[in-house]
Amino acid sequence: MLADGQVRGANFLVDAAGRRGLLPKLRRWQGPRTIALYAYWSGAGLPDRPRVAAGEGVWAWGAPVADLGFNATLFTDRHALPRSRGDLRQIYLDGLADTDLLPSFGTVLSCGQVTACDASAWLDEEAVGPDYIKVGEAAQSFDPLASLGVQHCIQSARSASVVVNTILRRPGSQAVARKYYEERLERSAWTHAVATTEIYGRSVHAEKPFWRSRCAGGAAVARVEAHPMSGPKPVASTPIHLDRSRVVEVPCLCGDFVEPRLAVLAGTEAEPVAFLGGIPIDMIVPAIVDSETVGDLLEALVRGQAGTQADRICGWLIERGVVGF
Repeated sequence: MLADGQVRGANFLVDAAGRRGLLPKLRRWQGPRTIALYAYWSGAGLPDRPRVAAGEGVWAWGAPVADLGFNATLFTDRHALPRSRGDLRQIYLDGLADTDLLPSFGTVLSCGQVTACDASAWLDEEAVGPDYIKVGEAAQSFDPLASLGVQHCIQSARSASVVVNTILRRPGSQAVARKYYEERLERSAWTHAVATTEIYGRSVHAEKPFWRSRCAGGAAVARVEAHPMSGPKPVASTPIHLDRSRVVEVPCLCGDFVEPRLAVLAGTEAEPVAFLGGIPIDMIVPAIVDSETVGDLLEALVRGQAGTQADRICGWLIERGVVGF
């Protein structure tokens, strides 16, 4: 329904309305729950540029905003609310006092109304369906400290456009398109877990409960490990074989549509690799299968589309354990 009361119908809905969104959500929380408390400050001595600061059980971000003052946002564990009987202002002031975000904090500064919002990371397990798709923060939200939000939203919009095009123009490929989008969100969740583990783990307060609990997620994520080369470097006469356990079929963006393609699991990469140097893996795998030695593989790649990239592609396949010897 529009603002003027008119009702419009559509065959497909793209929900890009942010965290609240238009459609119901089936959230899977990614790590400890986090709450953001923010207010606008006025007074002398406020920072004139963005700042980030950390305390034992909080971190804070702030920036000047034209005509509103200095926005200072505090991020803390959601469990802090019941312990403080829901006194948002006191939680906020105590948390900021634990950081150096505002150098002149407590002197001549004036704090406006304190507002709270959820800042937890989550993934919507129903982000795509036969007649809808959720994009950006309508589908997934990251820990603000990871600084992945803008990048994720841009990538999400690009992927979603191809998924929608496939669902509407190739109804028989709907399942493949939906699987691609779901797997893409799962890979984003993995990237987020790794990033937050590293960022929170680097803090001088890393051993404190707030920080320690937020750098535990990435350690639990299992990926296919690379098999580094050991022993002498292979030469042209070295016998080779394809590690078939590394070859999988996955949905892949191919121009304007999502299509199933062969890909390889390459070590700790966040995403199966379906193209090497612009060449589809499903053209490279037969070359590996038909080759008995490293030299045979190089020749097969040169005869194909690899050309001058043959050495680099062959080296990559061997280094990542896709080709064994």
